[in-house]
Amino acid sequence: MPQDIQRVVDERAIEKLVLGYAHGVDTRSPESFTAQFTPDARLFGAGFEYKGADLAKIPPQLNRYVRTYHTVLNKRISVEGDSGAGEIYSLAHHLTPRDDGKHDDFVMHITYHDRYARTADGWRIAERQVVTEFTEDRIVDRKI
Repeated sequence: MPQDIQRVVDERAIEKLVLGYAHGVDTRSPESFTAQFTPDARLFGAGFEYKGADLAKIPPQLNRYVRTYHTVLNKRISVEGDSGAGEIYSLAHHLTPRDDGKHDDFVMHITYHDRYARTADGWRIAERQVVTEFTEDRIVDRKI
């Protein structure tokens, strides 16, 4: 396969990982979530760190919210051989019900700094640093 085409194929596979991460979190599926990572992956940010099998603990922790929506915005991905890197922007909405029928929406503006590895099973996230750039508290009129 020509090099330019292979680069596009690799970048698209990595984009699918990024989307799979969001889907795994929002569906609270430890299996779907951890499938995006290498077995020895590291996910960390200010005040937290998960490695390897402990990554499966993350999706259930979001059960305190009635719904979450992790949207993927800008993606900057580079590939060099069997390694890759990414800077991914995301908005993460976390909804909790209010007594007045509305919902509180805790919104996180996130930048993910990723390292990717090509494995026998395809591309996987080897390391993800979660940087919360800023947060917002909103009240939304969404009926769930």
